[in-house]
Amino acid sequence: MSVKLDINSSIWIRSQSSTVKKELEETEKKICKILDYDICASLLFNDSRNIAISKSTYVKTLHDKKSIFPNIIFFKKDPDNKLNELIRTKDIVENYHLEEACKVSEGVISEVFIPIFNPQDDTMVLIGCIYLGSYSEKHFPKEILLEDRRLNEYISKISKFLTLSLLKLKQIENAMNMINIFTELIKQKDHFLPNHNYNVANWCKIIGIELGLSYQELDKLYLAGLLHDIGKVMIDFNIINKSGRLTDEEYEIIKKHPIYSCTISKHLLGHILELNDVPEIVKHHHERYDGKGYPDGLKGEEVLLSSYIVGISDAVDAMLTNRAYKKAMPLNRVISELYRNKGTQFHPQLVDIMVKRLAKAEEQFEKILENTISLSSLIVSYKEDILILEGSLMNIDNFFLFKPFEESLVEDFELSKVLDVEMVIKDLTSLHHYQVKIEDFKDNTFYISHLQIIPSSNTFNLLWSLEGILYYPVDNREISIEIMRIGGDAFSFAIRGDIAEEIPYGKPLKAKILFEEYDIDISGNIVKGYDFGPYKYFDFYYTNIPDFKRDMIFRQLFRKQIELRKAILEYKS
Repeated sequence: MSVKLDINSSIWIRSQSSTVKKELEETEKKICKILDYDICASLLFNDSRNIAISKSTYVKTLHDKKSIFPNIIFFKKDPDNKLNELIRTKDIVENYHLEEACKVSEGVISEVFIPIFNPQDDTMVLIGCIYLGSYSEKHFPKEILLEDRRLNEYISKISKFLTLSLLKLKQIENAMNMINIFTELIKQKDHFLPNHNYNVANWCKIIGIELGLSYQELDKLYLAGLLHDIGKVMIDFNIINKSGRLTDEEYEIIKKHPIYSCTISKHLLGHILELNDVPEIVKHHHERYDGKGYPDGLKGEEVLLSSYIVGISDAVDAMLTNRAYKKAMPLNRVISELYRNKGTQFHPQLVDIMVKRLAKAEEQFEKILENTISLSSLIVSYKEDILILEGSLMNIDNFFLFKPFEESLVEDFELSKVLDVEMVIKDLTSLHHYQVKIEDFKDNTFYISHLQIIPSSNTFNLLWSLEGILYYPVDNREISIEIMRIGGDAFSFAIRGDIAEEIPYGKPLKAKILFEEYDIDISGNIVKGYDFGPYKYFDFYYTNIPDFKRDMIFRQLFRKQIELRKAILEYKS
């Protein structure tokens, strides 16, 4: 038996989107009362039919419902989970607690899964179910679905909510997939600023947090940061990557990229109600506070604050990045440029916030797992091999999807052979390490339920440029490196991938840290490496470092912090 409902009321769905979730729990409560069950939950299936998302849960007796009912149920890999039977039969499934049977909710003796369908092209597609749980043994009276009109009205309301939720899930997942594709395209096209869009997105979110913006506003800001330069895919490769000064004609072409970015963003996000103003944010990220920007020459309050946030984030990351025709600016000069252009190019309030954040380079950005899309590498350990996959981590509705950029690397992937999984996520200047729990692998996509941060060694993020030299062990030739994090026991550095192939793992190496006041020679070995775009990042751990050298490293870090604070006071005065 199954419940099939006419839920083609798209007008109802749109008009009720802001209030229906509050009503949903009350509806679940009424269903529990009619049927005398202790738990009622509304579960939505994803397109791959391997996870169920709890959109709402009512529990009769317990206050903390989250502790007993999961937000996400990964059921495909568990043959005993009755959700698999529901998918197969598309009919009501009952389950009574036996030792070998899988229960969805702890302490439940009797379970019922009522399928919910959505009519699509004259067929009924299973999109989710209503879950009922009881702490005592009871049998579900199927005939009541034919007899009780109120019950069918309540189920119909839940069905409409799940239809709305499915629409949003598909829209967001499709949009994230397309954003992932476009951000990779722009990384391939703009060689000067690899990973630039992710850096800008992270800066946007940092500023948004300082401003106290809501989670929804932060999400829009992050996406605007990812998409701000996406229009460059429409511009000639040679113009984007020109190492010298642009001609007036070329500059006019470049100035069109915000309009192209806006158009592409509308196609990606314009149909998603919560995100439909992102294209407008993107369009005006090159407007200036004094009205001398482009494409529309707007000024002051005529421009959204969010556009100004993307603009200052874009400028700061460009100043802090090495290019073919110029080196990255020292951090004190970046601060000088921000103050020099305060109230002209940049919004005055945002300059103060950005400088405050630049002066706190040692602080880790703790909100990285809340990002919609993060640049990451998945490290999969087998018994005798390691597979490193570069890709994007997507945060969608309380679960994570990891999509590798090179799908050919996982064509023969077998989850059962995996011994350990670790993930490295890149933000502005740092790599964050996580222990990962993979729940399923399907359609070249990793489904992840849990990421636990792995504490890093005592190192500090560096937003200023710190160079070093790595000495190749065979012939002692020098390899220039860019140090991203450094501390008393280790540092992390980046080099271009074509050079990285020569660097050995686990062998004794010598390095030199090129501080401004003096150089420090260090011995050690490389323990890990990660690919991010055209660069490879390595963790270098010191061996037998004397205390005086460790003190010299920290002295330089503290000196830099003092220098930055003095610079800020000087520019403010």
